[in-house]
Amino acid sequence: MVKSTGSNSRSLRGVTRREVLAGAGAAAVAASAPFVAPKPAIAAGPIELVHWSWLSASDGEVWAKMIDNFNAANSGKGMKIRMEVIPEEQYTTKVLAAVASGQAPDFGWGTAGKGAALARDEVTVPLDDVAAKVGLDLSDFQDMPIKASRYPKYDNKLFMIPMDLMSLQPEINLDIAKEAGLDGSKPPTDAKTLLDWGKAMTKLDGGKVTRSGIMMTGAGVQPTVTWGIVSAQMGFRRASDDLKTACVNPDAGKAAMQWVLDLFDKYKVSTRDVTDRYKAFGTGQGGIFWTGPWTLNGYLGQKLNFQTSLFPKIGDTLRTYSEIGGMELYAQSDKGRYEATMAAVKWLSDNSFLWTTVGRGASPRKSLLSRSDYKTAGAPWSVRGAFVEGMAFATEGEIPVVAGPDFTIYSGGNFLAKTLDGVWAGKTTIDQAMAALKDQWQKGLDEG
Repeated sequence: MVKSTGSNSRSLRGVTRREVLAGAGAAAVAASAPFVAPKPAIAAGPIELVHWSWLSASDGEVWAKMIDNFNAANSGKGMKIRMEVIPEEQYTTKVLAAVASGQAPDFGWGTAGKGAALARDEVTVPLDDVAAKVGLDLSDFQDMPIKASRYPKYDNKLFMIPMDLMSLQPEINLDIAKEAGLDGSKPPTDAKTLLDWGKAMTKLDGGKVTRSGIMMTGAGVQPTVTWGIVSAQMGFRRASDDLKTACVNPDAGKAAMQWVLDLFDKYKVSTRDVTDRYKAFGTGQGGIFWTGPWTLNGYLGQKLNFQTSLFPKIGDTLRTYSEIGGMELYAQSDKGRYEATMAAVKWLSDNSFLWTTVGRGASPRKSLLSRSDYKTAGAPWSVRGAFVEGMAFATEGEIPVVAGPDFTIYSGGNFLAKTLDGVWAGKTTIDQAMAALKDQWQKGLDEG
């Protein structure tokens, strides 16, 4: 049920491969799409590829099935994937240490736009040439995820093969909506209607919110990403298009901070007392919860009566959070492993129908999206459809610079989240927070 990603734990700030080097002592997968191992790997005998994953909840269960399907379909063909689950908060540090020691996994999970430091320090491997060698058809991918997986500063090379496209959209508890006299077939599409729904679904006891109409937490990811989405809709930009200027239109960013505060203090449709937002929504303590497709498998499993709708237009432009997950290859002393690894990644991508209909997110592959059964397979379209259709306005992704993790809006512990936590707690003024963001983010952009 819970998301097994969190942007703060994948932060690269303050840790580089060079520092680690110094510290270290200087539906089922179709059998009709078999893995074709590269000749050099076959010539060297059977090969076991090591795959690291930080997926550990309901989406992790589906990904484990993907790996099992690969191994079953390719049994006896000289290739096997051994998956190891690494705690997400330790993932980047362990990858850096493993590469430094020459014991890196062959491939693992990455997020488009967050790997600039890994690319800079040659921890991850450029993929254009090796993808061409194994016949992975990059033209079958949508342009946006491929572009996001490249780094202009590093010769625009591809450093990740996209596996899924994710966005934040509202999930609505239909039992609570019915109790409040609301029509689930007409979900809120603008700020006024959203607040009307939030008020109707909220329960108060002595002026205290005991059930949130709009699920929020007092700190961390939820208010941070809410601010990120709303501020973007109001016209705020974390960085200019040319990545030279931080905090474009700061007044819009300030207005969005006030909008989030008003959910707690003016409209009283949210409470700061919620700590586990996933559990709270799953147990009926929230009416509307914007989250990602990583929750679907878990909530469906517990038979929660809910649907998903498109994010409402709160500002002048409809926008929401975007995240692209995919496979990245890590530096090996034996470079002959790259081709075998990419061939396995190609198989997982070609056979990712299960992953993008049950696991999480929309498919980045045009051929899968065009399948006649894409809307009917896997999770019901009433809970999955918004996450596919909503990618059309999921524009708020990562800032592709080395300091990118400082800019991430889906985070509970990065510089942005810590700065905004002071605002939600009343310890920092809105003006002070914006000044701090502008100063830190400008330094990050200047670093490149």
